[in-house]
Amino acid sequence: MPNAKEDLEATAADLAADAERLKQVEKDKAALDPADPRLQELAAEAETIAQELPIKTAAQSELIRELAEEA
Repeated sequence: MPNAKEDLEATAADLAADAERLKQVEKDKAALDPADPRLQELAAEAETIAQELPIKTAAQSELIRELAEEA
């Protein structure tokens, strides 16, 4: 079973991947014509990623608190 340190590392990697994907989605959106139907798909993806970030960062903060208490 993973421990808090492993969970923290996994959460950090997941957040970094989400940030990179959001960055790419925003670049892709900027390159599209406003009438391009793909723009709506990309906007929805960006919104989903952005909504998940606070949940993941809160979980990360909790893991950091747990690790600090164990130290």
